[in-house]
Amino acid sequence: MTTPIDHTDNAGTEPAGTEPAGTEPVTAAAAAAAVDPDDLGRSGVRGERAEIGKPYVRWSRLSILVALLAAVGIWQGWRTLLLIGAVIVMIFFHELGHFVMARRADMKVTEFMIGFGPRIASFRRGDVEYGLKAIPAGAYVKIIGMANIEEVAPGDEDRTYRQKGYWQRMGVAVAGSAMHFIMALLLIGSSLVFIGLGDPSNWMVDNISPGSAAERAGVQLGDKVVEFGGVSVDSWAAMSAEARANPDRRVEVVVERDGENIPLEVQVTSRFAVVGLNGNEFQVFSGEEGEPIVSVRPLSGAASAGIVDGARITSVNGRPVEKSADVVAALEDETLVPTTEVTFGQVDAQGAASESTVNFGSRVGVTKQVGFFGVGEERTIVKYSPIAAVPKSFEWFGEVAKASVVGVWNFFRPSNVWGFVERVFTTTPSGESTRDEPAPNRTQAERTMDDDANRMVSIVGAVGLGSQLTEDGLGPLLQFLALLNMAIGIFNLIPLPPFDGGHVLIGTYEKIRELLRRDGRRYLADYAKIMPVATGVVIIMAAIGLMAIYLDIADPVQI
Repeated sequence: MTTPIDHTDNAGTEPAGTEPAGTEPVTAAAAAAAVDPDDLGRSGVRGERAEIGKPYVRWSRLSILVALLAAVGIWQGWRTLLLIGAVIVMIFFHELGHFVMARRADMKVTEFMIGFGPRIASFRRGDVEYGLKAIPAGAYVKIIGMANIEEVAPGDEDRTYRQKGYWQRMGVAVAGSAMHFIMALLLIGSSLVFIGLGDPSNWMVDNISPGSAAERAGVQLGDKVVEFGGVSVDSWAAMSAEARANPDRRVEVVVERDGENIPLEVQVTSRFAVVGLNGNEFQVFSGEEGEPIVSVRPLSGAASAGIVDGARITSVNGRPVEKSADVVAALEDETLVPTTEVTFGQVDAQGAASESTVNFGSRVGVTKQVGFFGVGEERTIVKYSPIAAVPKSFEWFGEVAKASVVGVWNFFRPSNVWGFVERVFTTTPSGESTRDEPAPNRTQAERTMDDDANRMVSIVGAVGLGSQLTEDGLGPLLQFLALLNMAIGIFNLIPLPPFDGGHVLIGTYEKIRELLRRDGRRYLADYAKIMPVATGVVIIMAAIGLMAIYLDIADPVQI
């Protein structure tokens, strides 16, 4: 028995399953006569056929898809194909969640498709047509009667989404995100049990910058810093923060070595960065006598230009320099540095002298000086038992969920959306920014990290990030896929149509209206009024998605 539905509050709409006012009802026989037999599937349901065209059409579509995937594999490597496959699996399980909950609620599902665009192959089982489409960029499940304005056959009205109870509709709406959350927990749990997780509090020194304060003080590989300047530190990040806060100061540092605590006297050096808006940058720290020594990342733009890690800078555009302060003064002298191409004289640790010219893009500058100790970390990997992994997985889940919600909220703040759009339109295909910014007071890496923290990453960027992480082993990859599942699941719960969260919002609004009536009658929201909002959201998200794809190609996120 169908619950009575009141449409008196839905101005401009008619009861679901009926014809608009002023038209004559259409009988089943008349409807059947009006349908072209070529438009019927095997079950006689109006729609696209399960058997599409001639066999060569299907094979040609499949061949094109396979060729494109093969081209991606050749161009980007097997890691990218692996990530594409993982994303497709995620999307499949998202839609499977909707499908299973809809079938449990006895809603009529007519399609379950992987991909978009023209069909490659499909088959029908009962009411449902299952198939593969040519563009593997998503998937969808089609449930009849999602909106009050959708017309369905009178005999199917009881099986529509709109006619089911509140909790049944909510189950369908949130099932996709729930599947992502389940996958995230399983992935992170598997990573904890079989691979392990780096413990921030259980670390050791795995590299020491040549000529740094740490090297001069006698820090050794395998040491762990437990105290810095009288402050106990339980992680590399805490140690680094203390070092940054103490430039040009002599402090006592305690390291743990072979089970013993060893005190060391350290003269913390000052450090600044020479930065450009195109990403080329290197660090300069003061040596024992204040001489400027370089710290540069391998494979960075500055390193590719010839800047040598551990070398002493001897000149800037031909002007001799002896102290770190001389480098700052030279770079800020516009008569000496009229362009952003700067030639540095340097002497490496073996005494070999050379010159290197670095292009810093549209602007070169130096950052504020901070303290520099000069050690890198290696975390000890800790494996968890299956029982211990359960609470640890949920702890991770809570932390990531909070960070993801904050991240989505921050992105949609007007200032951050505008910054994202500005970055898209001022980034060249080489990744260089054309924005006319003042001399930077942060490193390029710091600015990029801040920008990337409020940046929308497309599926192209996500695949690229995952491909980078496969180089570090299976553990980081599983953790990334767990994080990606969390991000997708939370993003889909944005309370706007056509997101799943939009259906939750609309269903809850309908339930509140029903409770306020107190007479048991159903209330259906007017989708004629909702559709413009949904269309606007689709247009905005499509524009953001296209811009994100461009930015992920022109200036991909690096880790």
